[in-house]
Amino acid sequence: MKLFISILLAVLLPVSSLVVEEVNDDEGCKTCFIVPDCKKKYGAEITFEELQKCVFEQDHNLQRQKIMAASTKLPHAPEVDATSDHDDGINSLEDVYEFCCNCTDIDWIECKDEPSASPSPSASPSDVPSASPSASLSPTLTPTVTARPSTSDAPTSACTCCDCIHTCTIQPDPHYRGWDNSFYDFQGGCDQYAIKNDIIEVQIATRPRTYYSTITQISVLMKQTGEFFKIKLGQQLQAADNTIATGATVTSSSNSHTIDFDNVNSFIKIFEYSHGFSLQVQGHGSIFSNSEGMCGSWNYGGIRFSDGTSYSTVGGYTGTAATSFVLAQDWQVLNSNSGLLVANPNDVCDPSSTCGPNPANAFTCTDVRRLEDFVEVNSEGSVKGRDPIMSDCQYKCDDIEESAFREACELDVFKSGGDPSWACQDSYRQPLLEEANQCDFVKLGDPKCAMNDDNKCALIGGECVVDCENQKTDDSTCLAGLCSSIKVPKNGKASKASKGQGTSVPGLKEATKNDCMCLVPVVCSSLP
Repeated sequence: MKLFISILLAVLLPVSSLVVEEVNDDEGCKTCFIVPDCKKKYGAEITFEELQKCVFEQDHNLQRQKIMAASTKLPHAPEVDATSDHDDGINSLEDVYEFCCNCTDIDWIECKDEPSASPSPSASPSDVPSASPSASLSPTLTPTVTARPSTSDAPTSACTCCDCIHTCTIQPDPHYRGWDNSFYDFQGGCDQYAIKNDIIEVQIATRPRTYYSTITQISVLMKQTGEFFKIKLGQQLQAADNTIATGATVTSSSNSHTIDFDNVNSFIKIFEYSHGFSLQVQGHGSIFSNSEGMCGSWNYGGIRFSDGTSYSTVGGYTGTAATSFVLAQDWQVLNSNSGLLVANPNDVCDPSSTCGPNPANAFTCTDVRRLEDFVEVNSEGSVKGRDPIMSDCQYKCDDIEESAFREACELDVFKSGGDPSWACQDSYRQPLLEEANQCDFVKLGDPKCAMNDDNKCALIGGECVVDCENQKTDDSTCLAGLCSSIKVPKNGKASKASKGQGTSVPGLKEATKNDCMCLVPVVCSSLP
């Protein structure tokens, strides 16, 4: 069997739940269906080398599915030596088409015409979303990564959505925007884990400034190498506070610092202002998979407590300002684990945005630099009698196209008594936002349900739930046959029961309230 098709089989057959006992041409034909998906990813001008890379990347997706389907063990792809000198006769796109066009059920345009090195794109037989990240929908300007020589490979691990790109931003006052684009506010003072997994840890300190809070410290800790980057507001970056030299490069300008990871489109950018820091993270799954914290859950989406319980972001910035203290408390960095330049010796975490003398206030105003004198807070919660946070600002919140960032800016202006200069923050003028694909996130589902052995519900971004028809919305649907109810008999041992039947699949009878079905976003609902 040809080596290239063998590689396809080794990587792809476990994904489609086929058993690989012996590679033959019939099984090889089944793997040809991945080619259109790779052409979707790399475009009509895909090269043979890009097609090979697309195949090898599927090994990461196997790791993704291991995590997505925790209750089922999928087989790993066998090792294949891609550098072998063995000539399998598959050395070009024409060779791939020649092999695949001899298969049944292949009706590509390349099979009707003479194949060329740059074939026109073909429709994929499956509408399953690609694992590649969606194009950025940044409203104006997204920070550009400067090209430079790589010094070493970026860290890797078994990961969920390994090739995905997600973004997280935290900026005064502070407004939090998570990996799945959820957004909320925390207006108090606390040292927090913004991002935490086995590879990287990002810690931040927020402190009150009378009518809002701000980020006063940021530390990035590389847990595999022990290297770090640490910065404190009002203090220039010291050489001893940046030891990152493996897998990433740090660059600094007059008001920003960028940690740019090698070999992947991922970076951490910190803007510094007199009133506080803003943090922008463009994460890649090979580094940020399995991370939790104030940026939310990379694997599961949403904002979660450390025990996996969901935190509700209903109400947006305004609504969550009154409820987020328990979240900050849960993700608090205690003094004993602090990687910040100045740890909080008393482990204080406080919900108030007001600073002042102790003991009436948890934090004194000397804990953070203040530009203005004491300001008066009116009955509506805004202030009067202060200088602009940024002088000579020519921008307005209306100039911000993306609605969540514009809403955050408008809230800043209101709370500050009408100071329009908030719109001039670089984090608003150069917003970072990767529109999250909800199909990328694992859904945990109802504990009364179990996914069937092929795990297709998880693979299309769904979750197994009871009474699915009453839970679905205009943006979701119910698929039958992918989940089973779990019955707990008198002996206490759980077993799978009947498979749910849903009205979304023609020819099947209406489900009962006790059926388990796959609740999945409409955009994810095509079966693999």
